[in-house]
Amino acid sequence: MMSDTTLNYRVAGSGPPLLLVHGFGVSFNIWRALVPLLAEYFRLVMIELPGIGDSPAPDSGAYTAASIAAMESVRQKLAIPKWSVLGYSSGVGVVAAYASAHPQRMERVVLLCPPLLSGWRWWGLRALFWLDSPQPAIGEWVLSGWRLYWLVALLGFNGRPVPLTAEWVAEIATQPRPVLKASLREFPPIQQLLAQAGESTLLICGKSDFVSTRPPRRGANVAFFAGDHSGPVRMAEPVASTIINFLVS
Repeated sequence: MMSDTTLNYRVAGSGPPLLLVHGFGVSFNIWRALVPLLAEYFRLVMIELPGIGDSPAPDSGAYTAASIAAMESVRQKLAIPKWSVLGYSSGVGVVAAYASAHPQRMERVVLLCPPLLSGWRWWGLRALFWLDSPQPAIGEWVLSGWRLYWLVALLGFNGRPVPLTAEWVAEIATQPRPVLKASLREFPPIQQLLAQAGESTLLICGKSDFVSTRPPRRGANVAFFAGDHSGPVRMAEPVASTIINFLVS
């Protein structure tokens, strides 16, 4: 758990409260294109998860459990009875876990660019952490230098080294490696993630997103935008429109 469960956060806009949870190793700067579009409709609460940016790192124990406790601490501090929650990329795992732990505090859930990993993508990730457990240097090597750059280019931009790649890599590289590893190691299997998606949950997926398999045709609300994993930045307008239509309706 954490000795200080208050995360670093920012608040913008007015209206029904909407918590924004970022993805792998990136701060709430990921929301800079979406905030002007959403702040007119919602009171946006943007957090940095434990150990990311200026948020204190968890002392010990499960990273997801520490994140849930810290998110709940922010809700209590802001005196918000219930809120909707938007999670991006690997942040959707934390969001799904929070919604499961505190259903009475939830309005609706939006999972943006959920990593619906299956097949060789899922087993490749599992194999990496299997190797990293006895030899942490392996994960350190993967998450540094040119390996990190091309990993971000592959997962975020389908292998295209666009200018935004360097920005994301620079931010991810400053984060503690144990925190980065924990956020990936505890990401739920696709079956568990989708089992929690009901009528109050919306999946927003990029049509060309490398890290998402085809979402389920039944049992979940699904919307698409014409883009890759960088949707909240490079496809902010269609993404924001979809979010607003789902949460305001």
